[in-house]
Amino acid sequence: MDESGRAGERRGARGRTTLRFASLRLGPAVWAAAALLLSGAVGGAWAFGLFSAPACSGAQVRITVAAQPDIAPALSDVASRFNVEKHRVGGRCVRAEVTPVAPAAYEGDADAWVPESSLWLSIVRKGDSSVPVAAPSVALTPVVLATTRPVEKEFRDAGIDPSWKLLRKDKAGGLALDRIVADPSTGMTGTIAMIAIEQVDKGADVAEALRKNGGSIATLAGLVGAERFARPLAVTTEQAVVAYNETHRPNPVVGLMPDEGTLMLNHPYAVTTKDPRRRDAAEAFQAALGTRSALDILQRAGFRAPDGTMTAAHAREHDLPENAPKSLRLPTREEIDDALSSWKT
Repeated sequence: MDESGRAGERRGARGRTTLRFASLRLGPAVWAAAALLLSGAVGGAWAFGLFSAPACSGAQVRITVAAQPDIAPALSDVASRFNVEKHRVGGRCVRAEVTPVAPAAYEGDADAWVPESSLWLSIVRKGDSSVPVAAPSVALTPVVLATTRPVEKEFRDAGIDPSWKLLRKDKAGGLALDRIVADPSTGMTGTIAMIAIEQVDKGADVAEALRKNGGSIATLAGLVGAERFARPLAVTTEQAVVAYNETHRPNPVVGLMPDEGTLMLNHPYAVTTKDPRRRDAAEAFQAALGTRSALDILQRAGFRAPDGTMTAAHAREHDLPENAPKSLRLPTREEIDDALSSWKT
């Protein structure tokens, strides 16, 4: 081969080398686009172990999240995904464990707390300074009235509109009512019911009207299973109705949204630990609760997004409106205290 041929071969080799390693000189934007495309093509590879997250160093940072029993199963599902993804704080993997704890039984021994309502934060903070004044919402669910499907049809046939005022009546449209309200000291739905009645029916003896049949009900099964001469009407949540109907399809209950509007249980995520590393870990799990996959898990369980909406798909699945319901006026601290004290006395 003459000199010109060898020169051409060297130029070709340099060209091939340039092409082979050109990707190493691509900018961040191109790499990001490539990663996005690859994630769609080979996302399932993670499940088969073809790729793996970087190894963690040192012992795990374990955190405990105490959560309202109604939301604890969904948060546990999010935690399972979170733990597999090997989130790290200071190079150490974080492992989150969710424990169901009723708000009235919370003793401050967790790294984060998710009660049913922000109203509990101010109540517990009086004796536990680790509880913050406010915390961001994880998921919402409206407080509603619930009854059986046959009774709901009776209400419609009798022209009885869903209303908070029904809770202080023995009868409506000639139908005897059996009103069921949770004790406000154990469940915030009872407190909200008292506040709602006071807002829409000023001057009514709320506590006296509700205390006759008031009591805590663990599930909605009592509405369907018990023999009743009066029509049952319970204060509960939209999510509780969804959860009950998922496992009781032959005998569902019906959630009734009061015409006047309602208030929400907002499930705040309160970081309570004072340890810096555990606090970072708790905040990492908090961030995970805002991801699309976490919101999907929560909405499949019947909860709404922190803005009160629900995706069209989940709304159809649960037979609920996509938009947040009309809201009553948010109560003042004095109104909350009045509601709790009036029930006790």
